[in-house]
Amino acid sequence: MPELEVRGVELRWFERGSGHPVLLLHETAVASAAWLPLAEDLGPHARAIGFDRRAWGASGVPDGYARTTVEEQAEDAAALLEALEATPALVCGAGLGAVVALELLLGRRALVASAVLIEPPLLMLLPEATDQFAADRQLLESAAPDGVEGVVDLYLRGRLLALGPGVERLPDPLTEPARERPRSVLAELGATSAWRRPVSSLSGAERRSLIVTCSGTPPLLRAAADQLDRRLARSERAELDGRGPPQLDSARGLAGLIRGELDHAAAAGDQGTALEQDG
Repeated sequence: MPELEVRGVELRWFERGSGHPVLLLHETAVASAAWLPLAEDLGPHARAIGFDRRAWGASGVPDGYARTTVEEQAEDAAALLEALEATPALVCGAGLGAVVALELLLGRRALVASAVLIEPPLLMLLPEATDQFAADRQLLESAAPDGVEGVVDLYLRGRLLALGPGVERLPDPLTEPARERPRSVLAELGATSAWRRPVSSLSGAERRSLIVTCSGTPPLLRAAADQLDRRLARSERAELDGRGPPQLDSARGLAGLIRGELDHAAAAGDQGTALEQDG
């Protein structure tokens, strides 16, 4: 995998296909390999770029790495897009990666054509999730005597219903990176809830976005997706079949949605060029 140094961290990525760039941002507990089925299904229709976010897969781990933010993750992604001259890109993320994609959509508009947000875990939009966050904190405290590995095991078994909703649907082979780098899981646990972007800014989105869930999406994640759709300007909702995460269980259907977004972006670009010529 090629590599790029970003603020002292070596980031590694893969590319498949050619055409309009699609940046793939993986969720917590897996690496970019989770995107390979989708990248293959996109085929020649897109230049799929899947990168291992900092502290995952083949990418480096900063010294003393204990915490990250949505903003830090977005800056890594932005640096990679610029270095690869892959802008404006469709940014597609799952889990925490979806929130990073949303941060890029809102904060780095020149780099982004549109976004596909898969099960974004924005549970802070749900008043009813407050009690579940409190319950998760109690579970984390109870697991503390077992060390970092005990906390990660709790997370991967899907016991943290607010901090890790639906994680148990990820296949064990894909979550091996979480077993190998348990501190990377801990560094990301509070990233979404600590996101600093005001909720009010969602109404000012200037780029299209598609918010994706599936028939197996946990209720809290589905409710959060619905709330985000109500608040985020220029967004649409899409539902796929499948019990597991859409990017794995419904990769072909998700690839179709992405191709549709690429077609829409191409049509909008052609229209903009025609308007410029008429002017």
